Amino acid sequence: MKTALDSLQADTAPAARMRQRILARDRLLATFVKTTSHQTVEVLAATGLDTLVLDAEHAPFGPESLDRSLLAAHACSLPVLVRVPYPRAAAIQQALDLGAAGVMVPHVDDARIASEVVRAARYGQGGSRGFSNSSRAGGYGTRGMAEHLRASDAHTTVIVQIESAQAVAEAAAIAAVPGVDCLFVGPADLAVSLGARGLDDPRVTAAVAAVSAAGRAAGRAVGCFVPDVRAVPLLAAQGVSFFVVGSDQALLRHAARQVMADATESEAA
Repeated sequence: MKTALDSLQADTAPAARMRQRILARDRLLATFVKTTSHQTVEVLAATGLDTLVLDAEHAPFGPESLDRSLLAAHACSLPVLVRVPYPRAAAIQQALDLGAAGVMVPHVDDARIASEVVRAARYGQGGSRGFSNSSRAGGYGTRGMAEHLRASDAHTTVIVQIESAQAVAEAAAIAAVPGVDCLFVGPADLAVSLGARGLDDPRVTAAVAAVSAAGRAAGRAVGCFVPDVRAVPLLAAQGVSFFVVGSDQALLRHAARQVMADATESEAA
């Protein structure tokens, strides 16, 4: 007979597999989700993407919409990350308690901030995450304390964003922080920080390469946002393995434009 613990272990398996793949630097493809609708998560879960990133930094996600979207992800057995709005413990804890497989944390400019992020996301080894097993992450009280502590620390992915000139300069120190699973380059904010006016600026290209080198040297995974998949091969050659490709809004816009282009071509024929 299947027990409650069996169900909980099955529920955490997708998150565990995703973290293992990130640590192994397997290629993973994702997209940002900026529409606060659980149906969007359900639709994208059926596409074969490895994960989604709910963007609580630049989209109007609140606790209720995060809760519904993460419920949809769990129903689809899809491990989903949350980009929290800022590098604060309360935002990290909320996302993880709601059932996120991990967090992507913006504005991690130095090793001190990276250490605080890791502490907020972990229970053990000096972690400071507030304990509760009454949330979705704890099976609404059905997972015991020891099991919840073990599973959460083992399965939670911690991704820190490198998106400023200071963070690039500190990339090696950030990568050396125990518990950081992945350095993720935010090229748009990085371009602004560097005084560039586009993602193709040579300064941005050099900064991404520097972060990739720092990640490789520390044995950390490196991720990057790309507007479309054409940028993947070049970055993969530098050691980038985690790609967030566009967003749900960009995918919708592209599909609608393609419909109009196909219609116009059909009429012309």
